[in-house]
Amino acid sequence: MSDLLSYDLTDDVATIHLDDGKANAFSNLMFDAINAAMDKADAEAKIIVIRGRAGIFSAGYNLKELMLGGDTAVQLVKRGSDFAVRMMETRKPIIVAGDGHVIALGAFLFLAADYRIGKNGPFQVGLPETANGLPMHNFGRELARPRLSQRHFSRAFINGEMFTPDAAVEVGYLDEAVDDVDAALAKSIAFFKTISLNAFAMNKPRGHQTLMPGLKQAIADDLDIKIG
Repeated sequence: MSDLLSYDLTDDVATIHLDDGKANAFSNLMFDAINAAMDKADAEAKIIVIRGRAGIFSAGYNLKELMLGGDTAVQLVKRGSDFAVRMMETRKPIIVAGDGHVIALGAFLFLAADYRIGKNGPFQVGLPETANGLPMHNFGRELARPRLSQRHFSRAFINGEMFTPDAAVEVGYLDEAVDDVDAALAKSIAFFKTISLNAFAMNKPRGHQTLMPGLKQAIADDLDIKIG
């Protein structure tokens, strides 16, 4: 489908497999590709899986584009926020699976998903913006606060501490950290096939109803953030 990702539909499950051969950084081209894949998944699948490559789900935004600064950077960040909202507004289960590091925007997309699987190993999960000297956007705060453990919020969001996959379960980035991602993914897909997806389609937007206005206002507020 693209040099940046592949798309597969099997048994009503759409799998979007991110693999740019590097860090799966989100550039404008990556956003174009993943949105096109989501268009297909929305049209033909019942369950959607977004998975990274071996060793990394994503390291976040493409730094070359982000460091251009100005409106170019602001609009790139907006595309990330918009995609996270799209995940939350999609009335189908979205499972994210990381076979390695889950960093920055990658971690935010995990927070936007319906089920999150990470891989045990020498990997890092988290939001390193503070350590990297970058301002955290308002959208990130509004998404992270209800999903991350309140006990860990300052460490994870403000301090920018990174966590092992096991610890990331307790912090709230992951639902489980496993040795076998394929097996965990199959189990999660099997679970969603046992429930009423019609009821899921009604209950997902209701579950996010009070959160969504704040997220969308934060996206608007972030248009004034200075980057680069």
